[in-house]
Amino acid sequence: MSQLEKAEKLLAMHKNDDILVLPNAWDVASACVLVDAGFKAIATTSGGCAFSVGFCDGEHIGRDGMTEIVRRMACGVPVPVSADMEAGYGGNPDDVMATVKAALDAGAVGVNIEDSNKSGPRRLHNLDLAVSRVRAARKAADDFGIPAVINARTDGYMLGSDEDMFDETVKRANAYLAAGADCAFVIGARDGDLIGRLAASIDGPMNVLAGPGTPPVPQLKEMGVKRVTVGGNIAKAAYTLVKTAAEELMQSGTYEFAAGAYSQPEMHRIIKGE
Repeated sequence: MSQLEKAEKLLAMHKNDDILVLPNAWDVASACVLVDAGFKAIATTSGGCAFSVGFCDGEHIGRDGMTEIVRRMACGVPVPVSADMEAGYGGNPDDVMATVKAALDAGAVGVNIEDSNKSGPRRLHNLDLAVSRVRAARKAADDFGIPAVINARTDGYMLGSDEDMFDETVKRANAYLAAGADCAFVIGARDGDLIGRLAASIDGPMNVLAGPGTPPVPQLKEMGVKRVTVGGNIAKAAYTLVKTAAEELMQSGTYEFAAGAYSQPEMHRIIKGE
């Protein structure tokens, strides 16, 4: 598929009747494994990508560093890739435009943009500025010439309680959708009742970040959720396996951690997409 075709395919996945599960990869090999497992589109994880090259999450990797990892993944798999570009690597709309363009130049066909300010203690951007940043993301995608999916993330539940952030979250999600976002991403909501209330109040596709305690995908679909991602959870699970293997090797000197692992030929097949 061309980049245009990938963008059209990803956008269509947000408009059909099914729920879209986008697993998050952090390097080319993990992206290839997810595609080999049958996923027709994938997302990146900012945390996993940063960890893979020795940075902490939270824009420490920088726009150029993140873009290079996105480029490798987008070139390494034949399916649409949505890029987590954090909060846009700068507070103003021009920064967001530059970040979205960089992600699309790298081959991505979807972009996440967050609405919290990461310089100093995390706080939400002023709503007017946050909306302008989403408009800038939309304009960057439109100027690029493909219907790239803008996934506008609102971070209120990373900052406050369920009760004090519901109205603000819904207001922001709907404002971002009205400003040109294709999907509203509510991070930090795990309770099924809360997710259902949010989905019923948001006037468009809603993305949730799933992890332990989140309702299963079929239930999320019944609640009205459109898109499910898992963020850095797969990457952190993989690193946890490294820890388990290291402990076995150091403590017992055995190698049972490798039982059932991919063989070298199997990894080659997956990387080559055969």
